[in-house]
Amino acid sequence: MALQEDRVESIDGRSALGELLESFRTARGWSQGRLAQQAKFDPSFVSRLEAGTRAPERETVNRLADALVLPIADRDRLMAAAGFRSITLDDPLISELALLLADPGLPESVERDLRAVIRMAISYARNSREQR
Repeated sequence: MALQEDRVESIDGRSALGELLESFRTARGWSQGRLAQQAKFDPSFVSRLEAGTRAPERETVNRLADALVLPIADRDRLMAAAGFRSITLDDPLISELALLLADPGLPESVERDLRAVIRMAISYARNSREQR
């Protein structure tokens, strides 16, 4: 795992990633060992991440977010805290969709229909994933 030289640190010297990871973990009532088990890491690795003595690679953050079952907004926050670009911004379709939904000139009826289609697509994908 490569260390990142430009990671953001809090006042007490801990990394922003470490603080955020700990808050997500404790919100679920999980120990570091439980998170490590869910993400398939050594417990000492999770401890070092939270302490700010190790900086993860992007795939590591993805595994942690998957283990914690983070919604996209929290996943993006965790990625940003680790110094990585938002996964949302990496997908041109999602970026365009966000721009459309934020457009004040979009008619209300079109926005409502667009949101309905998005909800159907999400439901379809979740059902497909559960059937695997």
